[in-house]
Formats: sequence, structure tokens, C-alpha cells
Amino acid sequence: MRCRAKSWRRNISTIDAKGAGQRQTTRFNGAKMRIKVFVCILSLLSLSGSQAQQQRRVTGFFTDMHYVPEAGDVIGTEVWIVYARGQYYATVQDAQGEPDPPVIVPVEVSGSKVKFSTRTPTMNGNGSPALDLVVNYVGTVTTAGLVLSDSGSARLLKRRNSYWQ
Repeated sequence: MRCRAKSWRRNISTIDAKGAGQRQTTRFNGAKMRIKVFVCILSLLSLSGSQAQQQRRVTGFFTDMHYVPEAGDVIGTEVWIVYARGQYYATVQDAQGEPDPPVIVPVEVSGSKVKFSTRTPTMNGNGSPALDLVVNYVGTVTTAGLVLSDSGSARLLKRRNSYWQ
């Protein structure tokens, strides 16, 4: 077995000596290929990073709700946009003196634009049910917050903690 092992080693060293030039060329070509791949990956990452910075994150908490001490009223709107199971949702609470119960509604998102509607049941003067009050909201998420409009009036809901926190 020793003879075989020695001859095997001799054959390997002969192959190494013959293929040394090829191996160096392969190493050089491999290094060039790695550099090319690295440059491609780096350029793709820089492109995707710049697109991510340009597009605003639409999820978050947006509010302009505040207390008016002179009147003892709470005024404003809070919107909490979340993502779940392939869809965006908003928890919306309006307050015009006394806060309404929050409602959860689906949100249509297109880039930094959002669109959703709330439906509030109403009553006639005699206590019988009337047509629901539907409010259609359209907004844009900016660096300052959510610019939200309904019925033609736009207002800024800043990205911050809830009034209730």
C-alpha cells in the first residue's frame, strides 16, 4: 500500500505542476468575476435603497386630536394604519366635543396615497334609524404626517402617539 500511496502522491504533484498556470488563471478570472458580481449587487442595493427612501411608510399613528379646556371638549381625528394579511386597515376615531367610538375600516393604498371610508349610524329626531353618515377620506403620507381630507377640508394629522397615551 505504501507504493500506491507514494505513486498517488507523485501523480498529484505532477498534475499540480502541470495545472499551476491554469489554476492561477482561474484564480485571476474568479477574482474578476467576484468583483463584477460585487459591483452589480452594490448598484442594485443602492437603487433599491433610494426608492425605499423616496416612498413614505403609510403605516403608523396619525393624530390632531386635542383637548379644548375652555369648552371641556375633545376635538380632532386619530388614524392608526396597520398592515395585516395582505391588506391595510385603519382604526379611525373622530371627536367633535365628545369622541366617537373608533371604527376599523379597510384602506386602499397607492404609494403614499391612502383612501378609506367610515360609516356611522344615525337616528331621526323620533329615535328611528336614519341613513348612515358616510365620510370618505383621502390622504397623503408626507414627512410631516398624514394630510387628510374629507368633504373638501384638508388637515394635517402628525405622526405621533395617540391623544389617549
